[in-house]
Amino acid sequence: MDKKVTVLITSFNDTRIRNTLESIRGQTMTPDEILVADGGTKWDISKVCSEFDARLEIIPGNVVETRSKAINIANGDIVAFIDTDEVAPAEWLQKLTEPVFSGVADFTGGPTRHKPPKSGPEDYMNKLEDMIYENLVPENIAYLPMGNSAWRKSIFQAIGGFDLNIYGGSEDYDINIRALKSGFRGKYVPEAYLYHDHSDISSYRALIKKRYSYLRATAKTYIKNRQLANRVTSSKGRRVDHPFYIIEALMKPVALIDAFLRN
Repeated sequence: MDKKVTVLITSFNDTRIRNTLESIRGQTMTPDEILVADGGTKWDISKVCSEFDARLEIIPGNVVETRSKAINIANGDIVAFIDTDEVAPAEWLQKLTEPVFSGVADFTGGPTRHKPPKSGPEDYMNKLEDMIYENLVPENIAYLPMGNSAWRKSIFQAIGGFDLNIYGGSEDYDINIRALKSGFRGKYVPEAYLYHDHSDISSYRALIKKRYSYLRATAKTYIKNRQLANRVTSSKGRRVDHPFYIIEALMKPVALIDAFLRN
């Protein structure tokens, strides 16, 4: 393995980063670099980064802007992404990057698992992610979320990186589509799972805000990449067994119109 690996964590005011960093330091495969790209945390994040020997870079901006700039300064040839609300089992990095090292794929991604939810909104987010990873991603790697993935750094350089006009949770779908259209190969790795904590989404007001922002950004991505018809087809029969799914279904056409008006 002559290629270097950077584990990139984008952070902002999330104390759960300690658990994330601890899990990365416990990997069977030691990364060459742990890079924390912080968007402007109000407390002293440098202490926890120093404790786990992580490189800290303060990069103000939204998550897409911060992550995009961080990729450019990462030292690794392969960049693995994990978020501050996620914790990695010991063999995660090895399993996630193996297809890239072996030449089978140019980017990979794995699913998420969850602890029992403490609220209705958390339960919905858990079930929604389960549906995405069990139904959508195995059929079409373009739906792979960025939060548990590994990429050749050269891909971002080749396709121009993230579209900074798309943010709110759908920037990963946009870059997946562009990478695939450019001939890069993606692979789903079910055994490279992370534990994802959604306990911060504890009220339905917060859930509505989060999901509407995502739906609008996703609609913008569909419009840009002319994927709307494909998305409608792929969504048929994909339901989440939760009462909130009805509200989300009602928000979708509103978010689509909103996205059209903002274009």
